[in-house]
Amino acid sequence: MQSIQPYTGVTILDFTYELGSYATRLFADLGATVIRIESEEGAADRKQIQESTNIDARLMASNTFAFRNASKTALFFKPSNTEIIESHLNKADFIFLERGGLFAEQIDEIRRKNSKAIITYISPYGLSGPNIELEANDLTLQAAGGIAWMSGRSEISPLRLPADQSAMITSVYAAVASAAAFFDAELNNNGHLIDISAQECIAHSLQNALQVYDLEGRISSRNGEGTRDATEDIFECKDGHMLLASPLALGPSWGSLVAWVKEAGHPAFDTLIQANWLDPQWRKTSQAKLEFRKEFSDFIFRYTKAEIMEQALKRKIVMSPINNISEVLDDKQLAYRDYFKKLEINNSGKKVTYPGAPYQFSEDIWSIAPPPHFSA
Repeated sequence: MQSIQPYTGVTILDFTYELGSYATRLFADLGATVIRIESEEGAADRKQIQESTNIDARLMASNTFAFRNASKTALFFKPSNTEIIESHLNKADFIFLERGGLFAEQIDEIRRKNSKAIITYISPYGLSGPNIELEANDLTLQAAGGIAWMSGRSEISPLRLPADQSAMITSVYAAVASAAAFFDAELNNNGHLIDISAQECIAHSLQNALQVYDLEGRISSRNGEGTRDATEDIFECKDGHMLLASPLALGPSWGSLVAWVKEAGHPAFDTLIQANWLDPQWRKTSQAKLEFRKEFSDFIFRYTKAEIMEQALKRKIVMSPINNISEVLDDKQLAYRDYFKKLEINNSGKKVTYPGAPYQFSEDIWSIAPPPHFSA
């Protein structure tokens, strides 16, 4: 017997295309019937991208679209024939709209026709304020939200996080807020309008930067709150990069690291055994950071990531490899958890590797939430 998921029997109309498409996919994975509404013109534009001669762009666009729209059903229509869409609008439990998308300008009309629905409007800067009409993309949203300022090193320019992080975090916040509103709607038999600003979602996800400003009156820097010790950094090794953290306060990590350097017969030991390395304040200075990087970089570059991890685990040194995409796919821990799934796309016979659900069930999520399927 098939399990009943939390949102079984709930109908969601999805008019999103970028910032909110992952939000509705989360509901679809949890049993909701999510109907992705797309005009025939939009489908034609997407088909043109998929048939592009730029292989890299085509693969990225196709895989991103498929990932965000897994478990949904698509309904294509002509803009001149909106009656079928309006009939769905009047009965849906959730309606997700995105600025610039279909029906995004008709919020008041939709609320009059379906007063009990959860209407979630997603945009770069919200429904009010001086920036509501500004153009935006992933780069500008990360800058406006502050996450670019927090990324990278203080001595270089801010960095953009990869893979459309603004869209992903906006979708997560949109899903959580909509779920909370639906809980209230079921109790009180009323609807809600949820205003989701991508900038606000990003600004709310800046580690503890907001609390640091509230409590200390200080603006956090790109060095962060946890990278003060000279050892807390990323270092290049023989086949990639490793993250190290060996401050004095972190158990045996520092002593074990120095012992490893000594056993290896590396000259860095003569530097790291000096008394100033036992002074927590000195280890935070620019001089300490430069000195440690010079000595340790030469030592660690002689080893592979696998060799380093073997030593780190044996000696209880806090180190971690910086993995590329292929290494993530081959990660033994993720494989043990059966995290990645091979899913067929659109009955094409071709299977693509997908990340699993961001939560764990007692049974396989994909036995309940099927891979992407689109129908006219």
